[in-house]
Amino acid sequence: MAPSIFDDFSYQDIRNVESGTDLSAADDRTLRMAALPLDEAMLDALIRFQETFLAHVGALTSAEAMAAAHAEAVRISGLAPQVVESGTALLRAFCGRRWAVAQLQARLARWATLDTPDAPELRARLQQEVAKQERATDALARRYGDTTLALLRQREAPLLDLHSRLTRLLSRG
Repeated sequence: MAPSIFDDFSYQDIRNVESGTDLSAADDRTLRMAALPLDEAMLDALIRFQETFLAHVGALTSAEAMAAAHAEAVRISGLAPQVVESGTALLRAFCGRRWAVAQLQARLARWATLDTPDAPELRARLQQEVAKQERATDALARRYGDTTLALLRQREAPLLDLHSRLTRLLSRG
């Protein structure tokens, strides 16, 4: 891609490295500029939002109960609703990739001890998929920044736990 006018406006951390026909990252630079910067305080507030939502919604699944739990969670988090939605989209993107990697690695561990004719091929395919998901996780840095990805990786375990609990709750219906 050609040099961008944005190179002079503090977005040098988002390199224009696309030179081939694969333009899968072409929009990442623009989306990075639109993304809210994530720091420790914002991540803590987003975690507080998710935990509060889970605590208030409980076993209730009515639309009214979920709306009330969401409103209370936004209030407790101290974030604006737009910030909450932008932040939770980032958390879903990261946690979805990391959950997939964890599931693939668990399958790979189960297949490591099996000695069937098709086991080596399946292990190779699983390893390829793990590598693909790892690359996709790393690609999030283009969209959200290296420091954001590093912060999310530091808190991966509790974030994955929250992600799993929220997914179970929201996919019941």
